[in-house]
Amino acid sequence: MAEVAALNGTAAEVASTPKKRSPGGKFAIPDGWIARGFMFEVAWPDDPEAASRVRSHFGGRRFAYNWALGQVKADMDAKKVDPSHTSVPWNLYALRKRFNAEKTTVAPWWGENSKEAYSTGIADLCVALKNWSDSKSGKRKGRKVGFPKLRSRRKDQARVRFTTGVMRVEPDRRTITLPVVGALRSMENTRRLERLVHSGKARVLNATLKERWGRLFVSFSCLVEDHPRPGPTKDGRAGVDLGLRVLATIADSNGDITEVENPAPLRATLVERRRVGRSQIRRIPGSRGHDAAKAKLASLDRRCVSLRKQASHQLTTMLVDTYSEVVIEDLDLAAMKKSMGRRAFRRSVSDAALGQIRPQLTYKMAWRGTTLTVADRWFSSSKIHHACGCRLIEPKKLAKQLVCVLTGELVDRDANAAKNLRDWPDIASCSSVGAAAPKPSSPTGSGGGLGSDVGPSGTGGGSVRPSQSRKAASGEARTRKGTPRRGVA
Repeated sequence: MAEVAALNGTAAEVASTPKKRSPGGKFAIPDGWIARGFMFEVAWPDDPEAASRVRSHFGGRRFAYNWALGQVKADMDAKKVDPSHTSVPWNLYALRKRFNAEKTTVAPWWGENSKEAYSTGIADLCVALKNWSDSKSGKRKGRKVGFPKLRSRRKDQARVRFTTGVMRVEPDRRTITLPVVGALRSMENTRRLERLVHSGKARVLNATLKERWGRLFVSFSCLVEDHPRPGPTKDGRAGVDLGLRVLATIADSNGDITEVENPAPLRATLVERRRVGRSQIRRIPGSRGHDAAKAKLASLDRRCVSLRKQASHQLTTMLVDTYSEVVIEDLDLAAMKKSMGRRAFRRSVSDAALGQIRPQLTYKMAWRGTTLTVADRWFSSSKIHHACGCRLIEPKKLAKQLVCVLTGELVDRDANAAKNLRDWPDIASCSSVGAAAPKPSSPTGSGGGLGSDVGPSGTGGGSVRPSQSRKAASGEARTRKGTPRRGVA
């Protein structure tokens, strides 16, 4: 993999130089370039042999995963009987080397597929084993991860990732070529990627072919030359309160309150989904009626996912284009669903897809060089009255209007929370019920010592604060910055 170099201070071409690695040994994005992802829907090949090749790659990946898992289990069983038994290390290099030594015996048909199909399956198993090991030892937070299980054709996600070979979009902007699989007809124009690659402003790192809802999609992870972007239109500060009644309530420095509607696509299609689901179970599996009902359900699922993605991208792009600093809250979505009680309320939390907004804001504001501040999770933005600082009373659970104990006035819950987030941390330090104000920034500005809540944006965006425990960082804001993750658009 060649490094994307910059000549005479401008990134003009891809130079064939050694990979740039971070101190941890992982690939590092060169200066002047950003990571972006491009996804295109492609049609299933009309040629039955070509369509069979696609399914064969999906099956080859699944076979390699199950074979490697069998080797790991056999080694674990042998270790119990004989402690001196030498096991194959749980890494991609060792397991792939073992597979290459035995593939002529266990998979004599291996030459029909690209080697990347088997490498993808083994790599997925290595990730699953690491997640299980870290969860067992306490290094991984969140819900406990179980030991990997064998994957079946019926439940496994059909996909394969290519890191070597021919991965390109053709000049006709309608054809995508992948190793062994060959040419695939794109359902949409690929000019947004083809013109960047043709002009030397983008380079494909890997490509992923996957099947979802019965359709094929190709995703490209690319390095794209960064370019100056226009500054925010208002150049102010905004507090964003995410919710379920409305997707977001925004309070800016000018005192304006803006509400973004929540599309709630699952709720809108729930009646239709139930009708189609009843129709499907009344059909004979394999019949045309059963296939039609199954396709209809897949179409509804696809529509829900697309509407959620569109709403989150439109919201985050609007915030990035408008404000130079955005303050959001650190939501614990799992705890929110548990506290809802009724299943319909928990379903509404998942339907809003609030977890997509913060990651999108992180990388988009890093591209712009603006600041994203995350208020403390335990800051009660909704219950602190922005006007007087008292604690508001909630007439009933999840009430829209809260009551001020001093004046008795009704206060809009979402607008009040957005104002508190906009004025964070000042509202926290002056309130008797709020969280403590953040510590002052380090005199050196290096991020060490006392730390810094917000700071000037560098080449990667806002300043960085290391994550801390609740006891060590109660009420402190955290500002996100840095290079966006590879493969995210």
